[in-house]
Amino acid sequence: MVLNMISDFFETTKVFGLDFFHSEGFINLVTRFVYNLFWVFIPSYFLYFRKGGYREYFFTYIIVSMMVFQICLLLGSVSLRLGFALGLFAIFGILRYRTNPIPPREMTYLFLVIGISIKNAVSNENISFAELAATDVMTILVAFLVETYITGMSVKRKKVIYDRLDLAKPENYEEMKKDLSERLGVEVVKIDIGPADLIRDSIELLVFFKEAKGIRFYDSPR
Repeated sequence: MVLNMISDFFETTKVFGLDFFHSEGFINLVTRFVYNLFWVFIPSYFLYFRKGGYREYFFTYIIVSMMVFQICLLLGSVSLRLGFALGLFAIFGILRYRTNPIPPREMTYLFLVIGISIKNAVSNENISFAELAATDVMTILVAFLVETYITGMSVKRKKVIYDRLDLAKPENYEEMKKDLSERLGVEVVKIDIGPADLIRDSIELLVFFKEAKGIRFYDSPR
């Protein structure tokens, strides 16, 4: 009785012109928020961050997906609905930070988490929970298979300024791989040659090597 009175009081009270509390809407918000965060966290942390991702982008994925979800869900009753969600998706989908343009892999994960968040937010009574959960599971499963087994993510890459310009010749390719393997302490499998500085007698390389336990090689987010 008392709880009903308290509930009625909160639901009839207005703050800033808004109803203070909707019990059904509040429960829906919390459960959907937790559900969406669960599915966003899996690719952001286990597929991206744990496999050589950057902390800055992991932070971005969680916060951006959370805000997109909240905006889409809270404005879901407005006639904008799907059109608004797709517009928001397009804005964030082409997002580029002023100093650091997002690389393709990081951009793909941003695309993934925004898509999951929008889908979980704007789904309505026309879509069953089983269908919603199934699409989330299939999305994560495909991302996992592509990331882990198909694209060969066990091979890492590293930009290197190389001081042996004399080895940057087709006939010396194997010798360059051997030299870099010995100096870096990893098994180099491929080398892409970039710009050469003939004045300083150096060349920029993109070195692909097999993942090894120990010191982690990294480049700053580009």
